[in-house]
Amino acid sequence: MELYITNVPYWVSISFAILFASIPPLLIANAAKAAYDQGNIPGGQDIKRKIIYFYAAFFFLVGLISLTGFFAENLLPPRIIVTTAIPLFLFYLFIVQRMGWFKISFEHIRLEQLIQIHLFRFVGIYFFLTYMYDAIPYTFAFIGGAGDILTAALAIPLLYFMKRQVSYATTLVWIWNIIGLADILSVLSSAIITTRQAIENSEAGVQGFGTFPFSWIPAFAPATIIFLHILIFKKLLKR
Repeated sequence: MELYITNVPYWVSISFAILFASIPPLLIANAAKAAYDQGNIPGGQDIKRKIIYFYAAFFFLVGLISLTGFFAENLLPPRIIVTTAIPLFLFYLFIVQRMGWFKISFEHIRLEQLIQIHLFRFVGIYFFLTYMYDAIPYTFAFIGGAGDILTAALAIPLLYFMKRQVSYATTLVWIWNIIGLADILSVLSSAIITTRQAIENSEAGVQGFGTFPFSWIPAFAPATIIFLHILIFKKLLKR
């Protein structure tokens, strides 16, 4: 059986798989545990472990399906968005938010800890790497890669200003959060536009992100990033 693996050198795929499957889940899990610790509530380590197990199962399932080529077709709406990203987002909104552990975490988590999770968006460099090896089109790579890298880079001075408790830090968080949300929405729009053009012109489009291991990006990132931005907005409104 043919295995659908992203058409890039092995070092690109392997480094991406190791970094992407470990860093984002760990950042999320550590933030949840830190919230428990800050509230002096027992059970934080157990919550951290369960979050890591959940994402390990999610990545394993998405990776297994992507190897079959199920996601590697030019369809509108993209099959991977319909079958993974949207269900994950709805899971966050309507199931996770109602869980007791999440309510505890959200109550005690600090705004800067939610922002720190977005540092995983330096993964945007892999948009450019996949473009370099002709796995995705330039426009899509530039919009996805540059926007994510910029959002992650801007988070660093933002966290510094928050730590220093400068008077305009909250305003900067509002601006940064809007920029970050606009970025991920622009990536989704670009993927749809690129796919439509690829269908019309019988081109490859963004099919490279439907193969293993880069299928993890559309399956995980849009839903998780948008949800995190929503949580930041909620924290800001509480202030």
